[in-house]
Parts: sequence; C-alpha cells; structure tokens
Amino acid sequence: MDAKRVVDSFLSSRHDVTKFGVIIQNCKTLFRHYYENSTVEFVRRQANEVAHKLVKAALLSTSLQVLFEIPDCIENTLINEML
Repeated sequence: MDAKRVVDSFLSSRHDVTKFGVIIQNCKTLFRHYYENSTVEFVRRQANEVAHKLVKAALLSTSLQVLFEIPDCIENTLINEML
C-alpha cells in the first residue's frame, strides 16, 4: 500500500466505511490518545533517506541502543545531505 495514501487518509476528515477506513480510524483514535504532541506527515524517502536507513538498521537490532557516534549505515548519506 502506498504510504502517501495512508497519510492522506489519516489526515482526512472524510468518513470511510471500508476495512481500510476502519483501520485508519482506529489508528487516529490511538494516536490522539497516546501521541497528543505529535503530527503525522508524509516525507518522500529521497528527502529523508537518513531517517529511512536509520529506522531500517534499528529494526534489525534486538536491544535498546544509545548512539554517541554516527552509525556507518548512514554516515555517507548524512554527509552528502549536509553538503
């Protein structure tokens, strides 16, 4: 499923009675309850490649990590985005 469609549906006030709409409505309810100071936005992967790579690496980790140095998996991408 397209991530843009999910975000657009999440931000929409339209009522969707499909299974997809019910799932989005449940997500909205949970989001309002647990993440009141947060927002949902769509960011193209090309524009946020560092975050995408970091999340991908974090999902492979089985334990909590605190990083004090730039991980190898994102160092080159991060440096290229800063230029």
